[in-house]
Amino acid sequence: MSDTGWHQPDQPNDRNQQQPPMPPPPSWQAPQKPGVIALRPLSLTEIIDAAVKTMRSYPGVMLGVAAIVATITAIIELPFQASIGDPTSDLGPNPTPTDVAETLEPLALGTGVGGILGLVAGAFLTGVLTTVVGKAVLGRQAPFSTVWAEVKPQLGRLIGLALFSIVPALGLVLVVVAVGLVLPPLLLLVIPAAIVVGFWLYVLYFGLAAPALVLERCGVIESVKRSRVLVQRSWWRIFGILLLTGILVVVISGIIQIPFGIIGGGASAFAGDPGGITFFGLVIAAIGAIIAATITQPFFAAVVALLYTDQRMRREGLDIELARNAGNPPPQ
Repeated sequence: MSDTGWHQPDQPNDRNQQQPPMPPPPSWQAPQKPGVIALRPLSLTEIIDAAVKTMRSYPGVMLGVAAIVATITAIIELPFQASIGDPTSDLGPNPTPTDVAETLEPLALGTGVGGILGLVAGAFLTGVLTTVVGKAVLGRQAPFSTVWAEVKPQLGRLIGLALFSIVPALGLVLVVVAVGLVLPPLLLLVIPAAIVVGFWLYVLYFGLAAPALVLERCGVIESVKRSRVLVQRSWWRIFGILLLTGILVVVISGIIQIPFGIIGGGASAFAGDPGGITFFGLVIAAIGAIIAATITQPFFAAVVALLYTDQRMRREGLDIELARNAGNPPPQ
């Protein structure tokens, strides 16, 4: 979004290391709050409040697109979930490896399809929601046609970033497996260490990579580098905000889905299958998951995009650039 002030800085401009830029002429007044945030470094409560305001200000794109994506994903995954049931129920008392493989095949297929679908859907949603937040910061309109025109060329890179973010986790899993095969007692130390290293790597290299990719229109590797630049020396703060946001998402999602789970379980018991779940029960549970995703996914994406904006205002003086763009008419 180089036309709206989201380009990469030519030189680092950390507020703590360099002199502040010269103020604008007295005749020019930069708008202090053109959109959902004030153009200055933000507090945690301001970031969360702005995320909610963005959802309320752009419900058609933020909530509508999230609902459509969640619904399509649930409809595609539902047949696989219904066909899986309890994968161990068909196994006899002494199953052979072939029996186990055949029984778990639907589960593996459903997991694979769900993973690929979630990857593509997540990349699409990240691009759309982050673009909307970028416009909300400047108080600009965000019709879906305009947002999609900006996201479409970057969709492949977003999917590539999602795939690349899995690589460190796979590497750590291989290390844990190797240690488990060679020296199992060391797992008591290796597993906690792998979890800590995994969190550190993810927050540092991928915590702000998606908004950097979308708003700066850079490549996968460049977005990872940008995330590292913005997160370093602020790792604990960004980790804390992301962790708190994740906890809020889990709590809100759980609160929404609990009644649907109860209704689905009750429907299964009424149908004479108290130990399992019927297709109708799966549908009820899927509706709860769709509603939860419609609310929580835009919220989390908005917090990440706003956290990225906050870091750039703190480190690179982005607030001045955004203020100048907010004072100009939007590009045609």
